[in-house]
Amino acid sequence: MRDTFKKLPEKKQTQILDAAAHVFAQKGYDAANVSAICKKARISNGALYKYFKNKEDLFATTLSRVGILNDGIAVRHATVAKSIYDVLHDILLDVIDLTSKNRDYIALYLELGSPSMKHFSQQLSVRLEEPARDNWVRLVEEGKKRGEIDEKLSSRMAAYSIDNHVMTFMFSLVSPHYLRRFESYFSTELKDLSDEEKARMTIRSLKRLLT
Repeated sequence: MRDTFKKLPEKKQTQILDAAAHVFAQKGYDAANVSAICKKARISNGALYKYFKNKEDLFATTLSRVGILNDGIAVRHATVAKSIYDVLHDILLDVIDLTSKNRDYIALYLELGSPSMKHFSQQLSVRLEEPARDNWVRLVEEGKKRGEIDEKLSSRMAAYSIDNHVMTFMFSLVSPHYLRRFESYFSTELKDLSDEEKARMTIRSLKRLLT
């Protein structure tokens, strides 16, 4: 990302990144066409290259927005004023809202796990993964103090369980494959349940594992 992009009004930055996220999510990184991104963002090709070094730079910047969006959720739940399971349920409700408004970004984040994305995953893992891990560990340790989580459990392993539940839930909201996986583990009748009801099922599963 060049300084010229940082100097743009926030609304214009979001417009460009939203366009990039949509095209990348629809076509994949390799097949995504810079001209198509520019057309959707309503900017010229020349302008895009004033803001980003190349397509790789644009993709990395677009994907980094996932971290910014997740930061908002983390900040809202930084203070644990109630049961950890109530906090986790509130986080899942935020994930539902986040995904409904930013579906393309979450779809890109899902793609980060594919072998073809190895370069980007190595580049962005510190920015995207480590803050989430540290937040889960903090919640687990608070839960242990309250007697809500088995104190004999490793805090990192408990955090890993939470992260996997949350990620599977989030990806099930954007991916038919992950939705089928979610359904296969939790119930064959989930198609008739709302996202909020699925969130409650996820929390019940975590509670059985961690207490």
